[in-house]
Amino acid sequence: MEPAPPVAGARGARILHAALVIGSILVGIVFFFVVRLNGPALRDVPLAGYLTAGLGLANLAFAIAFFRPRIPQRRMDQGPDEYWMTNEARAAAIIVWAMVDAAGLIAWVGYFLTGRAVPAAVAALAVVTLITLRPSRLEGDGGA
Repeated sequence: MEPAPPVAGARGARILHAALVIGSILVGIVFFFVVRLNGPALRDVPLAGYLTAGLGLANLAFAIAFFRPRIPQRRMDQGPDEYWMTNEARAAAIIVWAMVDAAGLIAWVGYFLTGRAVPAAVAALAVVTLITLRPSRLEGDGGA
């Protein structure tokens, strides 16, 4: 049996990004229902929620401040598939997406542990940030 051909660069980036966004949203939905049905895992430790929210927010800020600027703009003569096939663009984008997703997951765990709104808000902010860092936005408008 022949191996499947590799997915084109832009399509592969979109699939990976969508998987990260959907996964983070699903974690939030599952944790919401688990907390509503069973209560928070650590009922009397509100500090855990603030700690995880702070860690998630710091991770999110670090990803945006230090790693987001490392994603190169697409050149005018470069198509989206060519752009996403370059190691510089693909690797930098995956690092940013992974760090933003990790920030959301850290905050979701804080929500699961405490049931507090602060870590849930940080997790929602991470999901919104991940959505805004979609591949079509990262590649720019072709060098403008």
